[in-house]
This record gives sequence, structure tokens and C-alpha cells, in this order.
Amino acid sequence: MFGRQPPARVAPSPSACYVLRMEVSAVRHQPSDLLSEPGALNRLGFLPNWICQRFLSQVRIDPGAIEHIRGLAQRGSIVYVMRYRSLVDYMLIAFTLLREGLPLPAFVSDIPSLLLHPVSEILSTLWHRLRSARALGGTLRHQDDRDRCQRLVRGGRPILVFMRSRAPRLRFFGSRRVALQRVRSGTDYMREIVHARGGGDHEVFLVPLAVLRGRGYQRKESRLATFVYSVQEAPGEMKRLLSMLWNARDTSITVGKHVELGEFIEQHRDEGEERIVRRLSRALQVFLYREEKVVWGPTLLPKQRVRQMVLQTDELSALVRQLSRESGEPESKLWKTAERYFDEMAANYQGSYFAILEFLFSRVWPRVFQGFDYRGLDKVIERIKDDPVVLVPCHRSHFDYLILSYLFHVNYLSPPHIAAGVNLSFWPLGPLFRGAGAYFIRRTFEGNPLYKTVFRNYLTFLIREGYTQEFFIEGGRSRTGKILTPKLGMLSAIVNSFVDGVRRDLYFVPVSIQYGRVAEEESYKRELIGAEKEKESLWALLKARSVLRQQRGTVYVTFADPISLGEALGQNKDRFREPGGDRNVEQEKRRFIQKLGFRILRDVNSASLAGATSVTSTVLLSSPHAAWRYADFLAAAQSLVEYLKSSAVTLTPSLERNADDFLENLNFLEKGGLVQRVSGAEAMIHLPSEKRMTLDFYKNNTIHFYLFPALVIRALRQGVPVADVNADVGWWLELLRWEFALPERSAFPAEVDKVLAYLRDHGALDDSVIDTTQPFVRTLGGLLDNFAEAYWVMARAAVSLPEAGMTVKQFTESVRKRFAASLLLGEVKRPEGNSTVTYENALNRYAEVGWLQLEGKGRSRDRQVRRGPRWSELADVERRLFTALQASARN
Repeated sequence: MFGRQPPARVAPSPSACYVLRMEVSAVRHQPSDLLSEPGALNRLGFLPNWICQRFLSQVRIDPGAIEHIRGLAQRGSIVYVMRYRSLVDYMLIAFTLLREGLPLPAFVSDIPSLLLHPVSEILSTLWHRLRSARALGGTLRHQDDRDRCQRLVRGGRPILVFMRSRAPRLRFFGSRRVALQRVRSGTDYMREIVHARGGGDHEVFLVPLAVLRGRGYQRKESRLATFVYSVQEAPGEMKRLLSMLWNARDTSITVGKHVELGEFIEQHRDEGEERIVRRLSRALQVFLYREEKVVWGPTLLPKQRVRQMVLQTDELSALVRQLSRESGEPESKLWKTAERYFDEMAANYQGSYFAILEFLFSRVWPRVFQGFDYRGLDKVIERIKDDPVVLVPCHRSHFDYLILSYLFHVNYLSPPHIAAGVNLSFWPLGPLFRGAGAYFIRRTFEGNPLYKTVFRNYLTFLIREGYTQEFFIEGGRSRTGKILTPKLGMLSAIVNSFVDGVRRDLYFVPVSIQYGRVAEEESYKRELIGAEKEKESLWALLKARSVLRQQRGTVYVTFADPISLGEALGQNKDRFREPGGDRNVEQEKRRFIQKLGFRILRDVNSASLAGATSVTSTVLLSSPHAAWRYADFLAAAQSLVEYLKSSAVTLTPSLERNADDFLENLNFLEKGGLVQRVSGAEAMIHLPSEKRMTLDFYKNNTIHFYLFPALVIRALRQGVPVADVNADVGWWLELLRWEFALPERSAFPAEVDKVLAYLRDHGALDDSVIDTTQPFVRTLGGLLDNFAEAYWVMARAAVSLPEAGMTVKQFTESVRKRFAASLLLGEVKRPEGNSTVTYENALNRYAEVGWLQLEGKGRSRDRQVRRGPRWSELADVERRLFTALQASARN
């Protein structure tokens, strides 16, 4: 939805279709042999050529698609196939083919293409038709065109076939059957082409083409914004021309994967020629429809119509009657409340709002970010053609809301509906976000069955209609930089709607979004050390202007492989649909949703890239000291890069550039005030204590790549025998379960074995003796100490917890004070461990195990912390953590 020109990006991976993107201005002319066929086009007339040169020269064409067509032309004859008959579209296709020196069709079905020729050729062709009696008799001329089509294909000449014309108008004469046949005349030409291929010895390639005008979506309304940002499925020629001229810079042509006709016929030979023709025609039309659907998306209905569809359901009607009986409120009042909930919630796409956001974002983006790198989008495009897609990105910045919409916009894809917190509906951005596809939901629906039902109906509507959606499974933004424990409410709502049978399948797409630096790093730091979260508002937006003036590096977006919900459910789809509220089935469903949530988070982590800033931060924070010798830092950083490469982790271009000396990245961090370089006899890197919390955010972006090596090295440095390393690693993983998206327990031993093998191969492990001076070992040995220190201080506080307990707020504050005191005494050494988020995770884990218990509902800090049924075990846990920290300090 934003800037006209997409930022720099990596080369796209090969795909079944080629989306035309490149502007080319050179005009090449087709060889003169095309003149041998009467009526064949070898150049445009003056007026069509002037229109194309003046307005349509920026139509995008992918170089890969050009070479693809050129290669097919050398192997056989080409049949271009388009969905709807259009002289305007043919003019654009002819201009593009001429411009790129590609084979021009010697025949075009069912349109008066003579209008595109020079005047001399028009007169010559009309004279030829008069002499051959083709100027009269529509049916005779159609039959003659079919014969000519077959003759040209048999002779290896390129042609263009339109599969359909616009819907037939009412006719005073002639039958409706004849009119429908003319609408579907493409099938007649396919019949001739199949017959010609059956009698020839050369190959025929069917190449689908789709002209896609404008950005994004189509909407059933009559307004200027709709005209600019959308097109009808089959508009008239004048509207098609005006729309193309208006959206010239945003017009593209999609070249589909070709159909090798001989192979297709051979695959279906037993079905007979007529069935082959019908199957082929349907396959081509379905492909062309799907290509257009990717750009347009499902038709967007007026908000009033959506409200009607969402609220007028049997389920909601029954609930309103029930609530009216129970509360005594009139049904009319409850219906008004339901309408208010819908208006508070629902998106309302507006082309004009897209234009405003485009204007704003195109000016903010280059001021904040240096570049934009995205990968894997082609996998998403293929899924959108058939089924609804739900994007599930990690959440580290408010920019996340805009990134994917921007990415879809510059790639001519219908933008997603985004599930956003109701806290973001503040004026003036709230209405803009809603107009750009955001729908706003409350943090909790507890105790409000009416709101819950309206939301579920709205979600079901979005899934049934096939809209692309986006939601953040972590709930809020990660202040620590690592993946948060999944919040399963939205995921559960999607699964419940899907099992009701609204669609055949649905795909979740985990998405990793990584920043060179996030704009909110200072506010995150304040919140982690105890400050209250600032509420989103216009004032907060205005205060952020100074932050937006700073360069934040490159944004990296990686789409993981889509997850089929249908495949993940398997036979459970029918079981989970059964009414009755069977307790065992509901528990099984909850376990499935929880496993799916963690699977999505693991895929987000796996898709993430390792960047230079994250490697630098990991090295600098692996030691409690305030400075590093540059030589030691470089050896440690390069050891991490070597491990990442051996683990097949994708490195960012920045990390690839920095692998030799890391000077570019150190300069970037120094300019941002995060590190200081000290020159002298020995070059040093100084890390100010107050910046450790900020760098910890970037360390945590990729900490999951080092989790198992760090735990294995910790165990070996403590003298744990190799045979017992699995048990020690398992204990730590169970303790830190709220910190990381862990693999299944059954996968732990294999991960440990990989790390042991790596250490042996690199000379860091001999039998059970580990070389603590090796850079990789020295770096990762203390990587998790900030977590161990936080969990130890909380265990000490919990051991002395009064029997009467205290509120969560009071308990957390007491832990923070203990940590600060221990830091002054040298008992703990890493200030980044004094984090409210880490304390929250530790408290939840201690309560989950039973060492503590939490009383009260929700996430309120006024809940009570009391001793749990296993509270007596905490003394042993505290001692084990303290022993581990002492061993780490000695090494």
C-alpha cells in the first residue's frame, strides 16, 4: 500500500509464474517473415503506437519471462492464451512483444485487430478479405478463422486465443445457445489446436498471459477510488483503456507456466479428444483466474453488507434471545450492542486511505531504513491462488503492521486483513489503518459472549471469502527481541472456524521480520527496567518524530514454508467439529492448538536470518566485562559465523560482508551510540553498561541458533560427564520453557549429539574434557547467564516468600531490588538479567511447576503470589542455579 518503487531486494527464487516487473524502453521489431500471413501484425499503427509509447512504456516485464518465451519459440510454436477478449489488452500485449523482440501472433481470435495496424495494412487486408469473401457472414467467417488457426499452428506459427468474451447481451434475434457459444469460443479454437497437434510432429506450447492493472483489491462500489485501485472482472473496452492509462505505472503482465500440448494429450489420451479439449480449456481458465485473484483478492463488499452477513446468523440470533432472557434486556438493545461491536472491530478498505498511507509511508521509509530484503514470497503467492492464507509474523516493532502490507503492495498482491489490538485504533491512525485493512480486537473476550460470537462470525466470514489475513501470535511486541510464548486465542478462533467446514484448506505462513535496529529500542529498555508501558496516542506518535530521523539499517523479511491446517488436523478435523463439548475432545483440541502454536514459532525462528548486529551483540554480551580486545572479539565472532554456516543458517548480506573484520558493523553500532571503539596499542571495543539491555535485544534475535551449544558447553564446563549431558541440558530446557520455542522433547538428544560432534570435529572436546580457551566455547559458555541470574534471584526471593504471599507487582519489585543489590555485591554480573519480561516468564514457569501459585484472573499485576504445593523444592533449585553461576564465573 505504499511507495511506488520497491526498495532493493534479493533476486527472486524460480517460480511457476513470472511476475513482470522490469521497465524496458527499447523497441525491437519483429522479423519481416510475419508479413507473409495476410492481416498479421508486424508493427503498430500511428495512433496505437503513440498511445503505447506515451502511456504504457513502463509496463513491467520480467527478464526471466522474456527468455522463457524466447526459449519456447525455438523449440516449437507458441499459442498465447488470455482469459477475456479485449482489443485494449491485445494492443498492450502486441506492444510488449514488439518491444522485447518476441514472436508476434500471426492470428488473434475474435477481435478486430486490424484497428491496430498501419492504414496501408488495413486497406490491404480488407481488400484480401473482400476477394476471399470473408467480409460477409459472421458464422462463415468464424469457421474460416478456426481453419486458419489450425493451419497456422500446424505450420508452427504463433497465435493468440481469448478463452471468453464478455457476457452476452440480450438479443432480439438468434438463440441464447449461439450467443453462449460465441462467449466461449476459446474452446472451439482449443479444439482446432489439439487437432492440429495430433496431426503434426512439432511441439505446441500454450502460454497463459494475464494483464493486471492497478494495485490491490476490487470492491463492489462505484467511486473514483475504486476505479483507480481496482478493475471489474471483465470491464468494457473504454473502461479497460482508461483504467490501464490511469494505472500505467502499476500495470503488469503475468506469464504462466506453459502447457506442453503433446505431453498433455499423452497424459489424457484414453479420454478422447473432446474430453481433452474441455479439460485443457478449463485448466487454462482456472490458471488465469487464479493469477488475477492473487492481485485483486476476493471482492470486497460494502461494510453495510458485511455487517449484515456477519450479524444475521442463527448462532448469534439464538445467543441474543438467550441473553435477553437471562438479563432482562430487550433484544433490540442487544442487537444494537452487537452492531457497535462489529463497527468497533471490522476493517473497511478504502482506496483513498491507501493513497494517504502510501504518501506518508513513502516519505518515512527511506528516512528510517536503508534497504529491504525479502525471501520466500513466491511460496505464498502459489497458496493464495487456491486457499486462504494467514500470515503469522513475529512482532518486534510497530513497523511490523506496515511491512507486510507494503511488501504485498509493491508486488501487486491484494493486501492482508490485519488483526490489531484495539489500542491502535486511536485517531488519526486508527481510521487510516482500518481503511488499509486492519481490524481491531480486544485483548480479552472473557465474560462477554456477545463480543466473542460477533468476532467469531467476522473471522468465519473472512476465511470463507478467502481473504488473506495477518495476526501476531505473540500478542504484543517482544521487548526482549526473542520469540514470546504464543497467545493461542486468535489461533484457536481460526482453527474453530476452519473445522466448521467453511473452506477446504487454509495455510499458516510463519514470517520472520528482522531489523538492523528497531525504532522502539529506548522505550523497550525503559519498560524492561520497570517503567510503565506508554499508551499509544497521537502525542506518542508526535514524540517519535526524532526517532524516525535515525537510520535503522536493513529490514529482512523471510517467509517460511506454508503449513496446511487441513494436513495438520488430518482425521481430527471431523472429530473437532462434533458438537456436544466432549471434555476429552476439547482437551485434545487444546493440545493440538498449543503444539501448532509452538510449531509456528519454531518455523519463524528457523526462517530468520543471522545478521551482523546479532552476532556482534552475542559476542559482546557473552562476557560480563566492559571491553573486548578487537582481536579476541573478531576470533569469537568468526567462530559463531563458522557454526552458523555449518548449521545451514542463512546469513544476511551484511554479515557476509562483515565476516572478515566486522568493521562496517562496529561503525554502524558506534554511530548509533551502542558501542565505543578505543584506539591505542591494542584496539578495543567498549560496551557501556547502560547499553547492555539494548544490545541484548539484538542478541536475542538469533539466540535460538545457539541454545543447544550454549547448554552443552555449560554442562561440560561444569564437569558433567558426556553421558550425563543430555539430562543436564533437559533440566535447563524444562526450567527455561517459557523463554524459548523449544523442539519436541524427543528431539533433544539428537540436537545434543550434533553439538558434541561439532565440538569434537573442531578440536574443542577430547573425551569429556572441553577446551575452555577455544573462542566458540568461551563465547557461548556464558551466553545464558543473564537468564540463570534472573531465575536464581527469583528463586531466592521465592524461598523467603511470606506465607501470606504478596501481589505480583510487589513480588516483582522485590526481585528487582534483590537483583540490583546482588549486582553491586558482584553476585550477579549481567545487568540485562534484571528484566521485567524475564521475571514474568520465570514466575509463570515457577507457578506451572508448582513451586509458586498465582491467584486471580487475567494478567493483572494485582494477582497474588503464594507458596505452591512444591514450594519446599525451591531451596534445591536455588542452590543448583547458584552452583552453575559460580562455575561459569570460574571459567
